[in-house]
Amino acid sequence: MLDEIVRDADEYYSYLKTKNVNETRVHVAVVSHVVWFASFAAIGLSALALYGRMIYYVLVSFLIAIVIGAAAGLVTYMRRRGFRFEEFGVLLKKVKEAGASSEDGLHLMDAMHQAALVAKKRKLDSAFEYGVVSFALVALVGMNAAVGALAGVIVYLYFRFEAQREYEKEETRYEDSKRDLFQIL
Repeated sequence: MLDEIVRDADEYYSYLKTKNVNETRVHVAVVSHVVWFASFAAIGLSALALYGRMIYYVLVSFLIAIVIGAAAGLVTYMRRRGFRFEEFGVLLKKVKEAGASSEDGLHLMDAMHQAALVAKKRKLDSAFEYGVVSFALVALVGMNAAVGALAGVIVYLYFRFEAQREYEKEETRYEDSKRDLFQIL
């Protein structure tokens, strides 16, 4: 039973690391593109308004917006590249190397549960971000704020539902493992 808990914890830790890398990439891409678009819109429209139809200034504003977007992406990457579940990994490594006692199994299961709570919060935050980005894109492309708001709400609700469903699955798995471990003790 303890070996199953350690194996599950190892699989969950690997899953969290992979998910962190993928979420970081997506977040960096979204932030870079949104900041680039906003910078180009502000600088480009200002250049167009100030200097008329001179393409040179619009081209320069386009290049400046690329630099600003890349810098925003780099800053976002530096902030998000840290892995929040290192303590969970350290505990897992300790249990794997020293052998698992019942107490270590309980600590490991609690660490898995805490990691699931943090992952749920991160997914709910991401759902909100995806909703805002979809609202902005649909409102700008479709030139209709009402349709953009509807799209943003739908995207938010979908990602929120998926986050809740995944968390409930992990919660059930946690409760089952804990109950099984207590029965063995």
